[in-house]
Amino acid sequence: MRDEGDQGRHSQMGPGVREAERKVPGGKLVQMSIGDDGAVRLTGDFFLHPEEALAGLESFLSSLNGKDHAATAAAIETYAERSGMMMIGVRPVDLAELLAEVRK
Repeated sequence: MRDEGDQGRHSQMGPGVREAERKVPGGKLVQMSIGDDGAVRLTGDFFLHPEEALAGLESFLSSLNGKDHAATAAAIETYAERSGMMMIGVRPVDLAELLAEVRK
């Protein structure tokens, strides 16, 4: 793992799968992976309410290119508000940064 000054890492995880992880404020670890098909998978020490919101969030993240961190974070925040989803232990900006890493 990297030190606090460089909290993210990314690596190739099997053929065509990219993964990134980040220690977010509060010490939680969040991981994101993306496959050849562009599908995003999100795991880690965070909570979504309702819990069923994870599949929708992953699908939404899969539709974003993640190149502009601010725009991506704003889109994630808007998605969360419109869907009535609460994110606990992870922020839209954290997801935007992870998405940019796995899309590299």
